[in-house]
Amino acid sequence: MNIESLNRRVSGAVITALEPAFAAEHDGLTWNGRKPAHRARIIVRAASAADVQEAVRHAATHGLTVSPRGGGHHFTGIATRADMVIDLGALKGLSIDATTRSARVEPAVTNLEMATALDRKGLAFPLGHCGSVPMSGYLLGGGVGWNGGAWGFACGLVTRAEVVLADGRCVTASATENPDLFWALRGGGPGFFGIVTAWWLDLKPAPRAIETVIRVYPGAMSDEVAHWAETVLASAPASVEFTAKVMAGPQGPMIAAIATVFAESEGESRKVHEALSQGAPPALDVIGPLAAQMPELYAATDPSVPAGRRYRVDSVWSDADLAQILGPMVEGMARAPSAETFAVLTLGPHAPPLPSGAALSCSGRIFGAVYALWEKPGEDDRNAAWLNGLVAGLSPLCTGAYVGLCDLDRVGGHLPTHSDAANGRLALLRQRFDPQGMFTPARPSLALAAE
Repeated sequence: MNIESLNRRVSGAVITALEPAFAAEHDGLTWNGRKPAHRARIIVRAASAADVQEAVRHAATHGLTVSPRGGGHHFTGIATRADMVIDLGALKGLSIDATTRSARVEPAVTNLEMATALDRKGLAFPLGHCGSVPMSGYLLGGGVGWNGGAWGFACGLVTRAEVVLADGRCVTASATENPDLFWALRGGGPGFFGIVTAWWLDLKPAPRAIETVIRVYPGAMSDEVAHWAETVLASAPASVEFTAKVMAGPQGPMIAAIATVFAESEGESRKVHEALSQGAPPALDVIGPLAAQMPELYAATDPSVPAGRRYRVDSVWSDADLAQILGPMVEGMARAPSAETFAVLTLGPHAPPLPSGAALSCSGRIFGAVYALWEKPGEDDRNAAWLNGLVAGLSPLCTGAYVGLCDLDRVGGHLPTHSDAANGRLALLRQRFDPQGMFTPARPSLALAAE
């Protein structure tokens, strides 16, 4: 395959399966401790967008499939299921214009890095809840982030992008330039038929006050917690993010009812929290209000998802009442094989509309994600069976799954990640932009496949 030629044409590194360090390098591409069985043949660590172009041209010449890797966080390990992995980890450019409230960001910039840089300038963005996840897969999936009720999905604030196509060309995609590409990259997910090397984003003014109150309940009180949450959130401002976290406890599953208010002042935040407290069931513990800036929010969320654990994760969208989802989630958690496993259910009774002109096409008033995590390889099958059974039981109440947290390997198929119309359009665009299937690596299922 003339690897020497590729080495000469890229300024980054090229690592092949013949090299002694390849196995370790390959495993390091995937954040999940559970590594995919399929292994790439070549890793190109791109140092620039030009390197991405050269790697894609080489793959096209030699009939190789290609997968871009931003941070390797998709829990299926989908970033390495191709002949060639193009690692974008060095593409971390970030420029922020406070005057126009806009930013140019490259794919490997993480949520935490972005939050920290924006906070310094008094700006914000609906960044994801895991600090180490980079912009690449987060924005391609659509982006379910902080203060999403008020700010909407992250991809709705994408104004244009730089995309390397299957023939190696680098083009701009926006509402007026290559609009089909622009539509697809906003929510198309890991099956997108190109590699995004830069994003341009609209930004928001940073909230002047962010405060969180946590109420802890036994799982047996799921109905009371759900009824209270539905009642108070019906009249709460969109800038309230309410999540019920279900986790293991010494005497069985526990529920942490977490209300985070994004406000213009501490006084406004306290008034909102006072209204939210009305009718709250007596809790085992009440923590807060806890004040934080956007970057500090990750200190609360990141410890639940330690790197190196073996993970399977799935998600659901639902328009059901919270009690209909929370009760079965608690019951399922009582049977979880691992004590580290947990689930989160975010209730948005006034959920923002899907962004117009975007492939993102599944949502609901409830967003749920189940994180099964464990340490021993011998527990893989047991945890997979548990997760599949829990999601299967919830499926009749669900409208779909979020492609960024969907178990694409789920036996029997997964919940739909896109509408039928969006799936059809994505399939047609795939044929147009990637007729040879370069960006269609061998894998059990695809976010863009008919479901």
